[in-house]
Amino acid sequence: MQTKFAKRVTTASRSFTRTILDLTAQSSIISFAGGLPDAALFPRDSIEKHAKKLFETEDNRLFQYSNASGVEALKVEIAKKYVGTTSAEIMLTNGSQQGLDLVCKTFLDEKDCIIVEDPSYLAALGLFHMYNATIKAAPLNANGVDTVALEALFRDYSPKFFYTIPIFQNPTGYSYTLETRKEVVRIAKKYNVILLEDSPYEALRYDGTQTTAFADLLPELTIALGTFSKTLAPDFRIGWMRAPKEIISALTLSKESTDLQNSKFFQHICAKMMQSGELQEHTKTLIQCYRPKRDAMVKALHTYFKDSIEFIVPEGGMFIWVNFKKCDDSMKLFDVAIKKGVAFVPGSVFFADKRISSYGRLNYTNSSLAQIEEGVKKLYEAYVELS
Repeated sequence: MQTKFAKRVTTASRSFTRTILDLTAQSSIISFAGGLPDAALFPRDSIEKHAKKLFETEDNRLFQYSNASGVEALKVEIAKKYVGTTSAEIMLTNGSQQGLDLVCKTFLDEKDCIIVEDPSYLAALGLFHMYNATIKAAPLNANGVDTVALEALFRDYSPKFFYTIPIFQNPTGYSYTLETRKEVVRIAKKYNVILLEDSPYEALRYDGTQTTAFADLLPELTIALGTFSKTLAPDFRIGWMRAPKEIISALTLSKESTDLQNSKFFQHICAKMMQSGELQEHTKTLIQCYRPKRDAMVKALHTYFKDSIEFIVPEGGMFIWVNFKKCDDSMKLFDVAIKKGVAFVPGSVFFADKRISSYGRLNYTNSSLAQIEEGVKKLYEAYVELS
């Protein structure tokens, strides 16, 4: 049978995200690949407690259809994260990935230009390709995006939006300085370009001080994305968008034609945990558990690789972005490492042009301290064998 798939499907390459999830499911492999939280830390008791209370206090209307923008109580709690924001400027989504999809659906026509960081989140790049967008990339460094290059791209291509992960960026772990943020705001104002600010890791800060979000610096031109997948549980699939009311209205239309609504049940549980302060306390627990894991990976990398690699220690998030200096193509290192029983993500998949890269992304949150030590050792053995 000849199946008439859309061009966006027939021209799409296999998602490396799927490869990552397949690898993390194999118990024989120590996986530094996925951006997964530690499942042992999911707040099962709190979730169960609030679920029982909902069954005791709510009638069957809890399971009825509802509006697309989400449970009001949760939107009120999320709005408190931003300066001068009301629940009318918040919309709940089926994870922040759906937020990205709805922005594309709402703003992009075929071949419209968007700007991304170079490198950037691989699932976002895959989504942008599915919408047949023209993707231009601005170089990234430890202080944030190269603002000179960014302004040139804004001037030359008039993009619909600039997709940025300014706090503990994926894959690099870099964070924008306030100076860089202010310059990005100046440029966005000058060229009237929307900032699509994705902040899935901002709550996981181990060092340093909290920075000011683009949503607070330039609320009229920012669509902010957030998620509870890293702090509560990925399976809840609760993300959100913060944007001006007129943009939220347009995004709501797009969501209504996509899935009508999210599950209210999980949103109510999340709202109760925020109202009681349990989620905030749980996040502190995550930080206490993840900081030693980050430090263990940093120590192991220094111990085994010494000066044969380069990386910057991130102040938070889930990843370390490593330059394997003696290996021009980290995809080759990936192939050898898998045979040794350890996985990471090769750098090439994070670049819009898929160019060969010596970099690789290592996740530390989903491994034990012992696995981190053993996995880094195996990765070093693969590195030596290849070089």
